[in-house]
Amino acid sequence: MIKARRLLPPGTPTAAVCAFQARIFKALSHPARVRLAHRLRQGGCCVSDAESCLGLSQPNVSQHLKILKDAGLIAGRRTGTKICYRLVDDRVERILDLIENKEKSHEQRH
Repeated sequence: MIKARRLLPPGTPTAAVCAFQARIFKALSHPARVRLAHRLRQGGCCVSDAESCLGLSQPNVSQHLKILKDAGLIAGRRTGTKICYRLVDDRVERILDLIENKEKSHEQRH
């Protein structure tokens, strides 16, 4: 018996594209990583900078940075003994802008 395939509407992303998008959303799915992304959009920072501005421990910051890096959203550059991180995917800034704009319009209505 042949299994019937459901046709998706034109313009529906492929499974591979959806998996890629889900990886980005997963990387940004923790409040600390969203805060890191906001911090990194202001300019690069190293782990100790992120520790002090986020109030998190060094291992915790490093773990969150690794998740963002593995998703391809940030990159690090060694400067002496420190590694400075920066956003390398401009979609992160657009996502943050879209969500922030939605939140502001919601606050204005209520």
